[in-house]
Amino acid sequence: MFRYALRRILWAIPTLLATSLVLFLVTTLAPAPHAVTEDPMEDEALRGRFLDLPRFFNSNPPDVRTRTAQAVALVANGDAHSEAGARALVWLGGAALPWVLPTLESLPPDARGRVAVALAPLAERLELVHEGDLTQPDVALLFWTHFWEDRALDFTRPAVARAVGRLVEHGSDLREKDLLSLDTFALPEVVAAMAAATDGLALERLTRLAHHATRRGPELAADAAPGDVRRAIADWREWWFVHDTDFIALDGADRVLAMFTETRYGKWLKRAASGQLGVSVIDGEPIAEKLRDRAPITVLVCSVAMLLSWLLAIPIGALSAWRRGKSFDTASGAVLFVMYAMPTFAVAEVLRHMTLGTSASGARVALAVIALAVGSFATLSRWQRGAMLEVVGRDYVRTARAKGMPAWRIAVVHALRNALMPTVTLAGLHLPVLLGGAFVVEEVFALPGIGFETLRAIEAHDAAWLMAVVLVSAVAVTFGLVASDVAYGVLDPRVREVLRRRERGPQT
Repeated sequence: MFRYALRRILWAIPTLLATSLVLFLVTTLAPAPHAVTEDPMEDEALRGRFLDLPRFFNSNPPDVRTRTAQAVALVANGDAHSEAGARALVWLGGAALPWVLPTLESLPPDARGRVAVALAPLAERLELVHEGDLTQPDVALLFWTHFWEDRALDFTRPAVARAVGRLVEHGSDLREKDLLSLDTFALPEVVAAMAAATDGLALERLTRLAHHATRRGPELAADAAPGDVRRAIADWREWWFVHDTDFIALDGADRVLAMFTETRYGKWLKRAASGQLGVSVIDGEPIAEKLRDRAPITVLVCSVAMLLSWLLAIPIGALSAWRRGKSFDTASGAVLFVMYAMPTFAVAEVLRHMTLGTSASGARVALAVIALAVGSFATLSRWQRGAMLEVVGRDYVRTARAKGMPAWRIAVVHALRNALMPTVTLAGLHLPVLLGGAFVVEEVFALPGIGFETLRAIEAHDAAWLMAVVLVSAVAVTFGLVASDVAYGVLDPRVREVLRRRERGPQT
């Protein structure tokens, strides 16, 4: 049985991949609000949705090397696009210097001077010169030549990793200034150190470095509150997830892998697999943490509603079938039809108006469970009745009656046990209905669960939260179906016998 359960779980993996593809298409095929610009750095909203990337395959994934080459070419041409190229070079910052400065000598003299002058705002940002010092091409070219001769060895990944490590462990103004002069080249190590750092002073220095290099994002104080720290780190991690290839070079296997990961689907799948679901536009909170905070209420309401509906539906459905055509069957059928016909929101509203004086959270949860269980109970009860009717006409039930076995024993041991199997299968399919109903009852009873937050996200057009909720719901439903299949195998002795024969292998 363990092998069967493991096999079903393994089969769920390709199912989830196929589901993720469908969800990606559903959530991303909507047209963009406006066209992507030639310079995607000018439109942060579109880049945040990865609309500057192809859907499934990227034959030439951009990195700092290609972006720098494009920017240098624009500046070197000296035409109307030179200003855009200069802005791109300043945006790329220190990460572009290893790809610009060693190649200056290969450019024509006029182009060489224009590129050196275009880098002047970067030199000011690095606090190496004052404003206006590098307006002359010859002066700017001499400055950058000497800078690269002195600092080339600092622009290596091992050197930056050591510098960031020393800053985190034993921070000082001098070490911070050394990293400041590396600018965006140090961003990979700086952002990674933010996620691992626990010292307030280290986080203050790291966020200050990142803000200085990018001119965006929050800066933390050494005594910042835990909530502010959480939101700031989530903001930087989300920004880095979108912009990481702007500041790193892709070589060898990384470039091959980027052909698939630097796509809209690749980014979407990577975000889903890593649990880094982005940041909510409503309050700046990490979506993964908001899901963890809201999920307990939704899980509680759904699980208790399912348990309650099962505990009531199975005996009532079985008894209705056993006493088919009798007064109990007729009365229960009428009541269940009314309950089935009433929408969940109507039941929730009726319960809310009947208990207007109730404000305790426990009472509101109980009312939400009842409202959600009503429709589920009616459906399961009628399904159980149909399954029981099919079983009571079987030969083994008639044989048990002929032997004089007590009616209760026939109903429970022989009939109900076999009639449960179709209902168990239905449980996995019923989970999406419960999740959808939970969104309604949470809104009616003001329960801060996933459904309540989802409605707020719809009002605020928080696409990241909606995609995360759809993904989590798909995973929950998939594993619910797997669990119902495994439960079916546990209950049905015929399935167990087939599994035993498979495990023993062919007999010789």
